[in-house]
Amino acid sequence: MSKVPTGSKILVFTIIGLLLGIVIGFGLSYYLGISAITPPVTKKEYTIGMIADLTGEGADYGIEVRDAGFLTIDEINNFLKEINVPVSFKLEVEDSKTTVEGAVAAAQSLGGKGIKVIVGHLWSGQANGIKSYIDSHKIFTISVSSTSPILSIPNDYLFRMQAPDSIQGRVLAHLILKSGYSKVAAIYRNDPYGSGVFKYFEEEFKKLGGTIRSLAYTPDLPDYSSEVLQLSGMVKELGVEKTAVLIIAFNYEAIRMFDKARVDPVLSNVQWFSSESLKGPGLLPPAGPPEIADFLVKVKLTGTYPASLTETELMKKFVQKFKERYGREPKAYGAYTYDALWLVAISILSAQSLDTNAVMKIFVNLADKYTGATGLTTLDVNGDRALQDYQIWQVKKTDGYYDFKVIGGWNGATNELIISSQ
Repeated sequence: MSKVPTGSKILVFTIIGLLLGIVIGFGLSYYLGISAITPPVTKKEYTIGMIADLTGEGADYGIEVRDAGFLTIDEINNFLKEINVPVSFKLEVEDSKTTVEGAVAAAQSLGGKGIKVIVGHLWSGQANGIKSYIDSHKIFTISVSSTSPILSIPNDYLFRMQAPDSIQGRVLAHLILKSGYSKVAAIYRNDPYGSGVFKYFEEEFKKLGGTIRSLAYTPDLPDYSSEVLQLSGMVKELGVEKTAVLIIAFNYEAIRMFDKARVDPVLSNVQWFSSESLKGPGLLPPAGPPEIADFLVKVKLTGTYPASLTETELMKKFVQKFKERYGREPKAYGAYTYDALWLVAISILSAQSLDTNAVMKIFVNLADKYTGATGLTTLDVNGDRALQDYQIWQVKKTDGYYDFKVIGGWNGATNELIISSQ
């Protein structure tokens, strides 16, 4: 870690104390692994890069990440202004266009501008695509949505605000079995994300005595009629009784599959399950088609989502601010973006520079103590979130309004699944 100046006004301790509600003491520098610093004499601005899908079929997710980013940067800047610290932050956003190639181009563009810290939407395929570039150029990058276990690598420059799907896959296995199904017909995205979730689901479900038939599909096809027909055949082979469907897909691809499945006499009469990727703003009305939403209510689409089982006060405040500013509720990765940017900002303030290794070291130490909107952010040796709770959601229609209703959860500390309602 780079050495930073010390003095009488302990800026970082003040900020951490205000954010975390802790008592500031002399020993905190050792506890957090950071140095006490004084604010700069002249005004200083730091630029943080952001990569998000702003166009293309994944824009629903990326726009939420971008909007949460601007909200957070404004909040940070207003806070620093209130405590008379002459430091501000700027967000430089690049569109990854819902493609791996777009993410690589975005990373190269930000790197070419001298940006050394990036917070990105970056689903696993994109994170994997940019990895060689950020590692070779020493660009500290935090993904708020990547979860593939193949990217759990120590001593690299990719960090992730969510736990790897080695956990989520196992949670799905327990969820489906507890829901009364011993057989599963699974269809999953043939990429690092989909294959990762399915691998650990399959291992756990078979260990629990379950039976599986599966189909890996090619991402980004315009039509999935053939795949849906194969999925229907797998359900028939297993037998409708005690059989569920598991879909691991992005919402824009899933909508195409659901449109075919809703008129299939087999697939429209079994329960469906999903990972967190479908819990997003583009699946349900007003963005998504109402006929698809009606199908999802009928088949009781139920899924997992990485989130604290106890809603933090910070989460409540974030959701309120997001709704006030944008007129809609954040559904997917906004809160993870919020926590990532606050952690990055405090780390940069402590380092008083964009020295990558210094910022990374402080980030890791701070994340181990920080409870944000998404809960405790402790990281493991691979730079991934170490401890993860999961909410269990189900698509429901109430008073003409479709939503992802929380019906239970998975306690990451006790490995316990609780279903409160169905």
